Amino acid sequence: MTEISDGLIRDIQEAMAALLRQQRPGLSHELVQLDMPIGQMKTLFILWTAGKPQTMGQLAHALDVSLGNVTGLVDGLIQRGLARREEDPADRRQKLASLTTTAENRLLSMERGRSLLVRRRLRRMQLDDLRALRQGVVALAETAGASVPARSADARSRSQPSKKRKGVESITRVRHVH
Repeated sequence: MTEISDGLIRDIQEAMAALLRQQRPGLSHELVQLDMPIGQMKTLFILWTAGKPQTMGQLAHALDVSLGNVTGLVDGLIQRGLARREEDPADRRQKLASLTTTAENRLLSMERGRSLLVRRRLRRMQLDDLRALRQGVVALAETAGASVPARSADARSRSQPSKKRKGVESITRVRHVH
């Protein structure tokens, strides 16, 4: 059993690596469009993934740099209109850095673009493959402790597809005709 699961895991990792390699040009384009030094970009993404304001100390720890370096990185983001610095209401000695609405909108736009690309690719998959992928991704997310939403009503209503409907695109066409 272990050899089989190890082989499957290797196959999955290789397929995911191939997919990520194929995605690199798009990601590179997105990062180049940000047009900022890599340290500021890292700081921007740390603030984005944290989802809440961060102290200068938290940023320094996450970036593995000194407080002085973090100050300069945050200053650069502030000058670009992508971050703001405020006093921590719980401790006025601390400063909090957070993203501006402009930064959040820009990052959300990048996410939407990637999401649209993934959706287009998913729509080209066969329905059985799509179901298997959903099952695997949900299982992986749950194993990682992520909260996974329930299946959509749309997915439940099609749990028994007709033999004529081989791909998601055919389902879309049928839905629009009726």
